[in-house]
Amino acid sequence: MTSPNLFAARGVTSIELALALAVTAVVGALGFSAYRTHVVRTEVTRGVLAADVAQRKVESAFERDREPPPDARYAGLPDARGNVTSDYVESLDIVDGRIDLRFSAAANPAIAGRTLSLTPFETATQEIVWVCGNRIPEPGLQPLGFANGSHRAVQVLTNIPPRYLPSNCR
Repeated sequence: MTSPNLFAARGVTSIELALALAVTAVVGALGFSAYRTHVVRTEVTRGVLAADVAQRKVESAFERDREPPPDARYAGLPDARGNVTSDYVESLDIVDGRIDLRFSAAANPAIAGRTLSLTPFETATQEIVWVCGNRIPEPGLQPLGFANGSHRAVQVLTNIPPRYLPSNCR
C-alpha cells in the first residue's frame, strides 16, 4: 500500500522559481540578440542589392573602355547616391571600379556611418566577378583592370562587424 503523501502536490520553492526566471531571461536575451543580428544583416543585404544598378554600370564601362571606371560619373551614375533606392544607404561611390556603400543614419546604429565595399575582379577571360566585404577572392581572380595593365580596383575591408555581413560578404 502506498502512502497518501507520496503523490501529494508540492509547492514551488523560491530557488526553483529563481532558476526558471533565470533560464527564461537567458533564452529571451539570446533570442533578442539573434533577432537584432538578423535585422541588421537584412539591412546590409538590402544595401548590397541596391548597388545592383551601379554594378551593371561598372561592368558596362569596363566592357566599353577595357578599364575600370575611375568614379561614379564616369561609370554613368549622376549623383552620390548612384541611383540607390535603399533608405539604409547614404551614399554610393565608385573608386576604380570598386563600389563603396556608406550606410545612413536610418540604418541600425550598428552599421550607420560604416562602409561596405563591392570589389570587381576579373577572370582570365575577363569576366567580372564581384567580391563583397571581407570575402577572399577565389584563386585565379585578379583585380579589375589587371589584364590590361590599367588602374585596378583595390579591395578594401569593411568596418562592419562580420556577424552583420551576409554570408557572401564574410
